[in-house]
Amino acid sequence: MQVILRHLERDPNMQIHCQQCHKPFALNKETVYQVLDMMVEQGLHHYNAQCPHCRRINRVSYQDLVRAAPGWEKKEPTNAD
Repeated sequence: MQVILRHLERDPNMQIHCQQCHKPFALNKETVYQVLDMMVEQGLHHYNAQCPHCRRINRVSYQDLVRAAPGWEKKEPTNAD
């Protein structure tokens, strides 16, 4: 039973398939959280993830990143005053 439960656990990394070379690569949770914070701060709609195999850029949408990080919450902008 434990073996089955291990397979049901969600992978902590976001899996991406390169659109050019079709090889999979992953973004870990910390990276996804940092990217989401950066996107909200800069008002971006997608993230350019570079494939480690062929170095091509793959566009990852904001919605896909949010789906991969269910515990993430938007940070409120802080004033430097």
